[in-house]
Amino acid sequence: MADSSKYDVFLDEMNSLEKQVYFLVQKGNELLAKNNALEKKTKLLEKENEVLRLKIEEIEKKLTGNVANFDSDLFNTFNAPFDDKENLKKKINELISKIDRQLSS
Repeated sequence: MADSSKYDVFLDEMNSLEKQVYFLVQKGNELLAKNNALEKKTKLLEKENEVLRLKIEEIEKKLTGNVANFDSDLFNTFNAPFDDKENLKKKINELISKIDRQLSS
């Protein structure tokens, strides 16, 4: 009888260990699947990030080009002949007058 009870205890412990191993394997598989999904998402986000960086660089290049054009236009305006300066002054005065009229009404 003692041998059969030892055998039963041994089988119960083996079944318990088998269940624990099964649950650990299942948990490992779930974690592996989640890890793979996160890796895919990370790669996708890195690609999107790179595209956005390229767009930012392109916009910055356009902005620096526009600033350079604005600076050169402004420089050319101040170095323009006297008649052009007078015309510019008249246009500025006209715009100021229009703004004054809008504000006063």
